[in-house]
Amino acid sequence: MSKLIIPVKSGFQKSLRMLWFLAKIIIPLSCLVQLLEYFAVLELAAAFSSPITSWFGLPGEAVLPLLLGFWINFYASVGVINSIALDPQQITIIGLMLGICHELPIEAAICRTTGLKIYQSILLRLTTALCAGFLLHLLYTVVIGG
Repeated sequence: MSKLIIPVKSGFQKSLRMLWFLAKIIIPLSCLVQLLEYFAVLELAAAFSSPITSWFGLPGEAVLPLLLGFWINFYASVGVINSIALDPQQITIIGLMLGICHELPIEAAICRTTGLKIYQSILLRLTTALCAGFLLHLLYTVVIGG
C-alpha cells in the first residue's frame, strides 16, 4: 500500500507545482487582456490587425495570442485565448499555427545547433504557420462550409 502512496503523493505535488506555474502566467495575462479591453486598447489593436487575421478566419483580437505564442511562450497565449471570444474553429486554427511556430527565440537557438541560421529558422517556421493557418481556414470555408 505504501508503494502506491509515494508515487501518488509525488504526482499530486508535481501537479500542484504545474498548476501554480500556469496560474502565474494565465491569471495576470487574463487580467491584462481585460484591462486592455476595458480601456479600448484591444479594440484598436483588433481593428489594426483584422485585415491580416481575417486571412486565417480569425478576429483581430487573435493577433495577441498569436504574437505571445510566437515570441514568448505557448502558455501566455492560452491565458489570452481564455479572455477573448473565439469559436472552436478559430481556436483550432490558432492551435495549429502555435503548434508549428511557438517560442521562436528559444526554438531558433535550438535549431541553430543543427546548422540552421536563426533568421532561416524563424522565417521557415513563421511562413509554415501562416500557410497552415490559411490552408486550414480555406479547408473550413470551402470543404466544410464554416
